[in-house]
Amino acid sequence: MSDKNFKVKDLADCVNMSQTTLYRKVKLITALSVIELIRNVRLKRAAVLLKCHRYSIQEVSEMVGYNDIPTFRKHFTEFFGKVPSAYAK
Repeated sequence: MSDKNFKVKDLADCVNMSQTTLYRKVKLITALSVIELIRNVRLKRAAVLLKCHRYSIQEVSEMVGYNDIPTFRKHFTEFFGKVPSAYAK
């Protein structure tokens, strides 16, 4: 989760599928691309961590694989409709 370099190829290798097969199956089941799926999982985990009130937004973003706060904030806001600080309250 915290590996910012985790890519589609890594996920495909983990589940012993080609990237093409993984894309096709994920799209069929979730209607998302693999990149969107990975991002959504990371953002949902970030939401859980923020609700715990144990970590700062910077720490949470790093824990879920973002090392760029503006990008994390942008993706979080698009997904949840709130900035991370407002969601945590």
